[in-house]
Amino acid sequence: MDQIPVRPASPDDRSNAIILSFAAKWADPIKRGAITWVIRKRVPLVTKPELVYFHVNAPVSAIIARGRVSTIERVSANFAAEHHQYLEMTKSDILSYVGNAPTIGLFKFDRIEIAPKAATMPELTEVLEYFAPQSFSFVSREALSIIDKVCGF
Repeated sequence: MDQIPVRPASPDDRSNAIILSFAAKWADPIKRGAITWVIRKRVPLVTKPELVYFHVNAPVSAIIARGRVSTIERVSANFAAEHHQYLEMTKSDILSYVGNAPTIGLFKFDRIEIAPKAATMPELTEVLEYFAPQSFSFVSREALSIIDKVCGF
């Protein structure tokens, strides 16, 4: 059976969702509901997604949650540092991550749902042409329904 591409082949094939990758250390804060904001150097600003799927890298190697996006914007490093409690990061970690950049991308979520069943890499790659993105990746319409089914959403 041919694998279905996760990345859309055309803008018409693009769903309302993206996948974001996280280091394994973020799995527990995500599952505890401690994270309601996420900062990233790159964020989609032209086509804003409604959903973000949280892929946690090795050793977890799975999509463990999805969040309904309320806002995506660029903010100053100081703004992000002042609101560190929403990011589950220290002020100094935020400022270090941002570095000399004038702004940082910020996702704010209405809610984050933990997947009833984590979608592991082996499960995903059985059906999908799936690779965890370096920063973010849009999801095709066809792949989105498969990811939701594997996660139990």
